Amino acid sequence: MHPSFARLFKQKPPRKRDPNAPPPPTLLGQVKELRLTKEEIERLQLQIMLTQQRLDYVEAKNRRLESSLEALQNWVKNRR
Repeated sequence: MHPSFARLFKQKPPRKRDPNAPPPPTLLGQVKELRLTKEEIERLQLQIMLTQQRLDYVEAKNRRLESSLEALQNWVKNRR
């Protein structure tokens, strides 16, 4: 290579790093973090769905009990 070109393509010195600094993040770490976040979101969505089903069941049961209690109260009132 001609010496004038060597001046143009001079290699940079390595950047000094703090030896106590944590390692730089890697793409694999980010992929793992995204996968874990996605799994956690799916788990929470399932939990919300199951909780909603349970709530619907308990609300329906409460309505049935209230209507039964109201019918019983009406029966007692009419018996007097």
